[in-house]
Amino acid sequence: MKTAGITLLLLAALAGPATAADLRLHALLDGASVVSATESKGTGEATAILTDDNKVRLNLVFGGLASGVTGAAIQLGSSSENGAVAAPLDVRKNVTSGSLLNVQLTLTPDAAASMRDGNTYLLVTTVDHPEGAIRGQLLPQPVRLRPAAPTTP
Repeated sequence: MKTAGITLLLLAALAGPATAADLRLHALLDGASVVSATESKGTGEATAILTDDNKVRLNLVFGGLASGVTGAAIQLGSSSENGAVAAPLDVRKNVTSGSLLNVQLTLTPDAAASMRDGNTYLLVTTVDHPEGAIRGQLLPQPVRLRPAAPTTP
């Protein structure tokens, strides 16, 4: 009995502190997703990783916009509503295509909780569409398992 207790104590010490897994998110941006929809032919795609300490690492690419970009942001809200800005993004202005790579942001606990629930979106604004040219909901992605290492018979 004493050995079992010591073994459990050693296993707990070796395991280290428990942490939640990073949450992966993905968004496809287009004019039809803007509330209210636009005729924008622009498109985009984003991936993000949210850590349990509310830090986000974001990659965003977009193109095909008819007028120059005026801004971009992560915003709070479901796919059918407009919401407040959670984090402005430092995009190059007056271009019709662009990218942000490995941008790191820290969200408030409330904004991070909204992101975990799928209630955040990316919005890119342009001269022609100051309320939003393209938009995409940042949706949590399923956990992917690594393939098992091949075994030899």
